[in-house]
Amino acid sequence: MKNQKKAVALPFNWIFAIIAGSVILFLAIYGTTKIIGTGQKAVYTETSAKILSLLDPLETGLASGNSEVINFKKQSRIYLGCNSLSNKPFGKQTISFSEQTFGEEFGEKGGGINIKNKYVFAEDIVEGKKFYVFSKAFFMGFKVSDLIVINSNNYCFYQAPNEIKDDIEGLNLKNINFSEDIRDCEGVKVCFGSSNNCDIMVFGDGISYDSGKVIKGDEEVYYTGDLIYPAIFSSSKIYECNIQRLMNKFNELSLVYLDKIKIIQSKGCDSNIEANLMLMMDSAKSLKSSKDLIELSYQAEIVESINSNAGANNCGLW
Repeated sequence: MKNQKKAVALPFNWIFAIIAGSVILFLAIYGTTKIIGTGQKAVYTETSAKILSLLDPLETGLASGNSEVINFKKQSRIYLGCNSLSNKPFGKQTISFSEQTFGEEFGEKGGGINIKNKYVFAEDIVEGKKFYVFSKAFFMGFKVSDLIVINSNNYCFYQAPNEIKDDIEGLNLKNINFSEDIRDCEGVKVCFGSSNNCDIMVFGDGISYDSGKVIKGDEEVYYTGDLIYPAIFSSSKIYECNIQRLMNKFNELSLVYLDKIKIIQSKGCDSNIEANLMLMMDSAKSLKSSKDLIELSYQAEIVESINSNAGANNCGLW
């Protein structure tokens, strides 16, 4: 009888040990995974902050534009978020980061870092090892801000006008090529004034590409001036959100210039720029989408002309 009890007890002890060991092993693996995941997320958040700091030198100042290349050892992703209604009056934009961990799997993206006083345009998720970043200044009479564009694909600009070629070549962007034959195009096909086998279509106003629209699939956005580049390389969601944010900044800067008008008037300067600037502010406040930019750009041309003429008498606002 005792031998029978021992025979029963021995397997039970082994079974208990195996079960207990499995639970301990599972908890150890789970705990290690959580620690690694938490560590990864912290690193990714820190990387987002570093990427953001790399955008600082892209401020154009008096230059026509700047460019930079950001390289990573692993396949990486940059995530952009944008909300024009939060954090008034300028809205809010965030940037996050992750990279490939095992195989084709990406780690959980890091925490979003707030992008302050910048307007970054890109697809919602940009993926690659090499990221091309460039900036162009955005004016509406006076300089409003810099437009920062991030992309990672290779692009072929088909039948691009000379002014676009000059811009791209001046920025030394190596991932953008030009072709007059669509059959020679490799990468994302960006076609100017054409819709033949194109991924992205760019149309001007019939005379030039100073203003127009960009079509991607079922979506279209409108541009004026150097907004043509964000319109090409950005998702419509990020683009439209940043347009609203730019309008908010334009209005805040305009308030400063309205105060400056009173100062120069006290020095004997007078012009009708105040009424035109206030008209622009009303248009910017009521702007519903990028489609309204075209009319606003006409108003900006009038304001710039008035300011230039006043500048000849040392009465310019900017």
